[in-house]
Amino acid sequence: MSDINMEKFAVPEFVPDRYVKELTKSCVGGEELSQQKEKIQTLADETASALKKNVYENYMQFIETATEISHLEAEMYKLSHLLSEQRSVLTTLSQASVLGNDNTISRESLDNHDLEAERAEEQRKNKLNLITEKVEGCMNLLDVPDRTLLHEGDLLEIDAEENTALQRMHVYLFSDSLMLTSWISNRRGPMRYKFQISYPISTLAVVNVRDLGTVKQAFKVLAFPDTRVFQCNSLAIKKDWLDKFELAKKMYIEKENSKQKKKESLEKPKSESLDSPSLSVEEIQSPQIAPLPDWLVDATEELDVLIVERHFQKTYELMVSAQKTLNSEEFKSHPQRADILKRIEQKQKVLTEILLKELDVTHNWSPRGGLRSSRHPVLILNKFNMTSQACELFLDICSHTVKAHVKAVQLEGSINSYVNQVGEVFFCSLSDALTEFITLFPKNKISAFIVWASMQLRILMSQIIKQVFTPQCALESVLESVQSLRDQCTLFCEFGLDLRFQMNSCLRTPIIKALREYKEKVVDSMKTKVSDDKWTPVNLHTKASVNKFLAQMENLGLILAKYIINETWVDLSSSTIWFAQSVLTVQKVGLQLVTKDMMDVLDECIHAVFNSRLMLSIGNDSSYAQKNFKFILDTVMPLMLRCYKEDVGYDNEKLVTLGKKFGVNVAPPKKSNITKYTSNEYL
Repeated sequence: MSDINMEKFAVPEFVPDRYVKELTKSCVGGEELSQQKEKIQTLADETASALKKNVYENYMQFIETATEISHLEAEMYKLSHLLSEQRSVLTTLSQASVLGNDNTISRESLDNHDLEAERAEEQRKNKLNLITEKVEGCMNLLDVPDRTLLHEGDLLEIDAEENTALQRMHVYLFSDSLMLTSWISNRRGPMRYKFQISYPISTLAVVNVRDLGTVKQAFKVLAFPDTRVFQCNSLAIKKDWLDKFELAKKMYIEKENSKQKKKESLEKPKSESLDSPSLSVEEIQSPQIAPLPDWLVDATEELDVLIVERHFQKTYELMVSAQKTLNSEEFKSHPQRADILKRIEQKQKVLTEILLKELDVTHNWSPRGGLRSSRHPVLILNKFNMTSQACELFLDICSHTVKAHVKAVQLEGSINSYVNQVGEVFFCSLSDALTEFITLFPKNKISAFIVWASMQLRILMSQIIKQVFTPQCALESVLESVQSLRDQCTLFCEFGLDLRFQMNSCLRTPIIKALREYKEKVVDSMKTKVSDDKWTPVNLHTKASVNKFLAQMENLGLILAKYIINETWVDLSSSTIWFAQSVLTVQKVGLQLVTKDMMDVLDECIHAVFNSRLMLSIGNDSSYAQKNFKFILDTVMPLMLRCYKEDVGYDNEKLVTLGKKFGVNVAPPKKSNITKYTSNEYL
């Protein structure tokens, strides 16, 4: 059935309504119609997929064909120009008379010619005066003696970026300019339009616009610095406008060439007479001006096409090639050199504006393209000596890229895993940006990247601090998150940029706040626990609980195996065990969390916690309470002092002073009696 339907659909005389009627007659019931509908839908899907496949397979051929067509259009334009020149030469030859008999012009024919010229001139002036009466604020159209109206009509202006209708326009095309006018809604009198702007033909470039969506039969007018798009009512009207634009451009070029020839003839020094006996015809010297190459003459128009087609690299190469050729000795004195260089300079301004717009993150920018998508615009702007603007726009793109990547990380699971993922994504994005920046910009711009990277790090840290440093977050969890960020920052140092100082400066205030809050919690809880303590050993009930407890305390550096009695009892009170865990945690976590400039805060916290506990023990005459007090002074405090000195390299002066106050003397670590050998012959 699929093949039969395909054959029917492929026939040029196929009529959909007739086919549907025949189908409804031949089918019985709704189910059969549904089956036929599904088959037709399947056939449509197969056809669509086959068309897509063919497009993908022949994509390069489409591009090559379009390129060939553009070259053929240029060749056809040159051919038509040559044919028109040959036609004018043949017409001139046919009117020339050798014998003076056949082509003699009578006085009457000359008078008739003068009358026709006067009538044409009068008609031209009347047309221009009529336009002046219709257009409010119109310029004086009779200022230019040979200005003529080539075409006029209503057009709909379209937004060049969003493809939406803007306003209805009435456009006049003269031999030397293009005048745009808008309609007057509540007009009175003869005025129908309001003058907007006028563009000289010399600065115009008209480009055909392909039909896309709702925009059809449109063309684009490029007039530096404006780009305006107009839509016609039909294809014929559009073709007529394009033809008239081409005619106006051609007339302007011919006029300029004739002016140039007259100027050259006036500036040309008078040669000696041919009748002079001193010089023969062969000896008369005439200055020879080398003609410009065809590609150089058409360079400005080719630049317009390349800019519209977004071939920016080819545009830059053509500009450089044209400027280099025009500045060579061969064409340095050519009369058209200054005009072409001026037009190329205008195209360069248009190109730089487009490139700056390409790098502007506020103008249809998407992070999917990545940083490499901005490589070609940046390189071209660097060649135009616009490195500062390119650097600023590139760093804006990097900022939005980093922001998009960090925002894509979902807050799932624990806060520590989230911080770890965010750190990896952030520093990977930063390394990509640094690699691309070094490739694109000179070394003297690296300071701008350092400032930008520091600012991005501060933004990231401000977000993470709000999520990590909360009252509900434990000190160990804070340490894990901070350590993860520091490890990522250390790995980033391999790229040659060290941001650890900036990170620690961001973390300083929240870490100090977290330590002091933890100290206050411990001190407040300690008063309650000491007052509620029954001063009896603690029963852990099972051997597994005992082993777990011993492992936890050993992890803090405290060996309590000798305090286990009756297999499941710990010969210490509950408040003493809790205090030992809290104060050892403050020191162990704090030493890993703080930097050297925050050691005084850590010393303050340790001293406050220890002093509070010792002051609570004064006045308690219970024998078991005194035993626990002795454990704190003889075991916990010396252990903390030794661990502190091993990690930092010097004593905790505040804790040492506190220990001396309560009669604690910390012995220096014992020296090993093992003999050290200078060689391995005894091993």
